[in-house]
Amino acid sequence: MTDYCLFVSDLHGKVNRYERFFRFLEQEKPLAVFLGGDLLPSSILHSFRAGENMPDFVTDYLATKFQNLKEKMKNSYPKVFLIFGNDDPRIEEAAIIEHEKKGLWNYVHNKAVSIGDYHVMGYAYVPPTPFLLKDWEKYDVMETVQPGCIPPTEGFRTFDNGKVIEKSTIRNDLNSIPDNLPMERTIFMFHSPPYRTGLDRAALDGIKIEENDVDVHVGSAAIREFIEERKPYLTLHGHIHESSRLTGVWKEKLDQTITMSAAFEGPGLAMIKFSLSDPYLAERIIL
Repeated sequence: MTDYCLFVSDLHGKVNRYERFFRFLEQEKPLAVFLGGDLLPSSILHSFRAGENMPDFVTDYLATKFQNLKEKMKNSYPKVFLIFGNDDPRIEEAAIIEHEKKGLWNYVHNKAVSIGDYHVMGYAYVPPTPFLLKDWEKYDVMETVQPGCIPPTEGFRTFDNGKVIEKSTIRNDLNSIPDNLPMERTIFMFHSPPYRTGLDRAALDGIKIEENDVDVHVGSAAIREFIEERKPYLTLHGHIHESSRLTGVWKEKLDQTITMSAAFEGPGLAMIKFSLSDPYLAERIIL
């Protein structure tokens, strides 16, 4: 299968999962690999290393493993696409970009990259969560947050990009994606799943905050709106680990678009294998 691809997400710096991933990648020799965010260890532990001798996960582990793989696989080395997720500290983005220059991977947040007749574009931001790290959080379609969540203007950030975040929304970002990008041949990698699908169901049943029921769907309404209006070829997601357990769904169609999530709650590594020419026949395996 010449257009065979692998998709993983939400590894959260767990070396045992990465080791399974690298062994499988070397064995399968896919055309392309997609990593959908939340790739690094805990944001607090990783971002605020206590001393110079603490290991740097991006350089000391991730880049080293991909470099070794590239040397071993030679012409069989796949095209690698990655984005960050809400638990990845943005202070590490510089290291990701530096190793991108060495040909190890393509960092596709807010950037389109070609692969054969297709294009790949990524977007890391998610709607507000209950978590404190806000590097990759924005308001969704308006300046509101669900009960129990912390606004993106609060919490903490590891990186100041100098932009005003008070009125920034995911919807505005997605509306700025160029119209000349051929949607019928574009794969979008979003860390957040689209709202009210089988991919964004959180384990929040029965939870009330200040007498308000918490919505059990926690994906992005702006991303769903974008998919339904622009109809990209394929979208890849992560973020909500328990959703496939609660819904039994990791793949579905929104209008014409095939959507898939590699987020997984169990102890193993969830890997999605798909063909660029027929992604609806994708299969999920657990390693």
